[in-house]
Amino acid sequence: MVRHQEVAKGLRILLEDTRIDTDIPAKKLIMMQEKFLQSHQDLFSDEEKEFVRYYLRASIYKFYLANLSLEQLWALSVNKRFELFDAIKNSLDSLDCSDDELLLISLSFEEFLFIARSFLDFYMLYICIFIPTGHRGKISRKIFFKALANVKEPYLEKAEAISAYFDTNVFGSSEFGDWNPKNWGTLLISLRDKIAHRDIIRPSFDSDETLAQDILFNWPTLQGTTYERFCQYIGNGIFTMLRDVSPILYELEWKAGPPRPGLW
Repeated sequence: MVRHQEVAKGLRILLEDTRIDTDIPAKKLIMMQEKFLQSHQDLFSDEEKEFVRYYLRASIYKFYLANLSLEQLWALSVNKRFELFDAIKNSLDSLDCSDDELLLISLSFEEFLFIARSFLDFYMLYICIFIPTGHRGKISRKIFFKALANVKEPYLEKAEAISAYFDTNVFGSSEFGDWNPKNWGTLLISLRDKIAHRDIIRPSFDSDETLAQDILFNWPTLQGTTYERFCQYIGNGIFTMLRDVSPILYELEWKAGPPRPGLW
């Protein structure tokens, strides 16, 4: 029981640290959405308002969980820093449960990838409902871009701007050496899907090649990167996306500083 209390105390400290960087953007998103809904009463029915509010809440919920997992990774990096390759290799090939530290890292690493991917899906669904595109349900990059391409006036300009942003800054093709990559969404989805669907990926036992080496071969400059730095730049990409897309969605400037009444 005493050890459970210690664990609970540590988790509460992690949550407190997570809130420092998460509360402000989350509250701003809600305020900006409500300001837009108040200013455009004729664009949404009461049911549609409930839908957009729900999906924004769902996106923010995943945003909090992803940041909490990221905070766990930074905490684990204090005593020992593994390269990203070690975490990927353990998730795909080694599957080692004997190394306590690596097992904890693998837990938080996979947790971050799965939750961050879920956040991205929910946020794309939210956009499809907010604009609106008429699409609800299962989402993917292909479905997302197709839904935006089918948007008509008066939302056409907004849909085109968001589609261009995602194409360039989320699923883009920047150089991997850039610490502010414009394809963080592609990296996130690719790695999460390989780990999630490892049951349908067949390793070769006839050579020294591994599933992890295949990933790092495709992402050469990420070799030598630590797991928490990799996840942090995914997290940075998420925040940048929220900051850049919100002015397009809500037609309001993203303002610096803590949220407060009358900010917009």
